[in-house]
Amino acid sequence: MIEIIFKNEDFVVFNKPNGVLTHPVNSNSEISVRDKLLEIEPSITEWGVEKREGIVHRLDKVTSGLIVAALNFETFTYLQSLFKERKVYKEYSCLVEGHLKTQSGVIELPLSKSKKNKTKRAVSNEGKISTSHFEVIDEYESCTKLKIQLITGRNHQIRSQMEYLGNPILNDVLYSAKKIESLNKDQICLMSKKLKFNHKSNNYEFEATEPNFFNTLINV
Repeated sequence: MIEIIFKNEDFVVFNKPNGVLTHPVNSNSEISVRDKLLEIEPSITEWGVEKREGIVHRLDKVTSGLIVAALNFETFTYLQSLFKERKVYKEYSCLVEGHLKTQSGVIELPLSKSKKNKTKRAVSNEGKISTSHFEVIDEYESCTKLKIQLITGRNHQIRSQMEYLGNPILNDVLYSAKKIESLNKDQICLMSKKLKFNHKSNNYEFEATEPNFFNTLINV
């Protein structure tokens, strides 16, 4: 179920569950965030790009959490500019395999499409720089909880960076994690937890709670 966190006349903030697409892909008939947006504001079809109307940024199907969408063209262009100019605070929460060598730091790596698997991103000198700030929140026997602030917004940024460090996101099999039998393939331990931005001289801040399976894995 796609939960509405906040809505005004200009934009809406959703909490997207794992396994839900941000927008339709080719002939895929699955319900997406865009479909929910269309229910709320049918007029988005009058100005938006087909099948992506109102979608300002995206989350992977397997990633849960906060996503903001525009309800009119003026807000759409404004929010797009905020993301492009890196004026949106984007914080993620995740569980990764093992333990990191440091408690906090900056991950800065060039990413491009993987030559071995086109559905992945990989570190490559030919890629674009991706930057994330990380902080260890808790350490458990076999995994670590991280807070990650995205500075850039490359496709699969956190997932590919954590694979490169040798600490893949729990259950992210595409990025070398071990399969967790209690979770389905669309449930990886990565979520968009906080969004902060300014709109019409108002500062907005939104926060979501991790899916229940995060705590289940921690308590095992």
